[in-house]
Amino acid sequence: MRWSCPLALLTATFAAGSLSTAANAATLSLVGSSTTVCQLIGETIWDTGTPGGTPTAAKTLSNFGLAGVDLGFPVDSSPGPLYFLFGDGSLASGLPDHPPNSLPTEPPDDALGHTSRTTPPDSATCLDLQIATSAPNKFAHPKVTPRIQQGSFNVPTGGVFFDNTFYAFFWTDHCLTPSALTPNRRTPLRRPTPGACLETPQNSSIGRSVLAQATALNPLDFTWQPPPAGLLFTNMPSGFVYASAANPPPGVTPPNPLASAIPVFGVPRYRASIPYLALAPRATFADPHTWLFFAGYEFGVPVWITRPTWESRHNAAGEWMPPSGAEIFAAEPADERCVGEHSVTWNAPLRSWLLLYTCVPWVVEARFAPEPWGPWSTPIILLSAVQDPGLNCTLIQRVGLTGCPGLALGQTLPPGSTVPWPGAFYAPFVMSRYTQDVTPPGPGQPKRARIYWLLSTWNPYTIVVMQSTLELQ
Repeated sequence: MRWSCPLALLTATFAAGSLSTAANAATLSLVGSSTTVCQLIGETIWDTGTPGGTPTAAKTLSNFGLAGVDLGFPVDSSPGPLYFLFGDGSLASGLPDHPPNSLPTEPPDDALGHTSRTTPPDSATCLDLQIATSAPNKFAHPKVTPRIQQGSFNVPTGGVFFDNTFYAFFWTDHCLTPSALTPNRRTPLRRPTPGACLETPQNSSIGRSVLAQATALNPLDFTWQPPPAGLLFTNMPSGFVYASAANPPPGVTPPNPLASAIPVFGVPRYRASIPYLALAPRATFADPHTWLFFAGYEFGVPVWITRPTWESRHNAAGEWMPPSGAEIFAAEPADERCVGEHSVTWNAPLRSWLLLYTCVPWVVEARFAPEPWGPWSTPIILLSAVQDPGLNCTLIQRVGLTGCPGLALGQTLPPGSTVPWPGAFYAPFVMSRYTQDVTPPGPGQPKRARIYWLLSTWNPYTIVVMQSTLELQ
């Protein structure tokens, strides 16, 4: 079924051609370069060496027993805390926090951070980060009931907070040794040929997503509702495997559907996709059967379809096929079908939606759009390991290059030694509560915004806070 009555209102607001004009009339650019503000996770700042290295502001190992972790998707409960959904926490040994004799993918090993800070982060105090604990100096794990796999490579991917409820998406049934996925637009849930990964529904390189919820009083205990026996659909819609959500800007009024709905983004193939979009009614957010799904444009107007229609297309082999217009932007340039971890936020100073994601080889890109359904601009680069070789030994350690004096996955490398692991960065997540309007004074000046965002790094295994200034003109 198509969304008929609300679409009549949308047609009046978004006339043919108006969407493309809104995006093409402006250009997004990076002012200067993206810089590191502080290291959020770990005991010492890795590039200062150990022992005797400069301590991080949070000292997460001695204070919380957390040596390394990644992701940290920001979930803002303003005026309450800013929460962080971390994945795959590790101990001082460098190993994950797993009970003895457990399967690597099963135990919960994630972490939950929070801060009440309202001022932008700085190099001295960073984010005033606190980590939820279950005992002194022992970080606690967000747990999902009924039980799902929450161990290695099974992580929280995003969340949203409203009506005193904390909603989070958990990527599960993802195997420990996944195959690198390649793009597959027509049948994006097709699993690779079995190898080190069994490629079964319970153990695959693709995995699936679960939407769970907790209350503000107990943000560590999440619950989800499995579908009744015999129901056609699972908890999350097809293709929303690595999912996130975004709070709309305040003051949105009808006929804009964001007045009563939350945009949910999802990619079907990790780091090999372009996101899909659903609008989830606030009143029934926890029930994805009530969501409406973006299926492209007709005469310049976005088309919304119900979940039965979204799920209805299959090929002769029974594989799900998304609507032809489901991807929120075109794969231009051709290698842009690369999104995995992603962040979509409303940027108030730019009066635009902002999408951040990482493409390989390790480039953080940004796009903007007037609405979550687009049209999305072409990407700009916020950070590139190729364009900026100075990131080696200051942000990451690159394979084949001379070892840096600091920590490499919990191990100190002597100067001059060869780096045995490839340094990389991923998961760029904007913290909207710290965004600043830095538009120059005077009439006719282009809009500028300073954003603060989290970036996960591998080698070292940590998270840093980044800063960028964006200009829209």
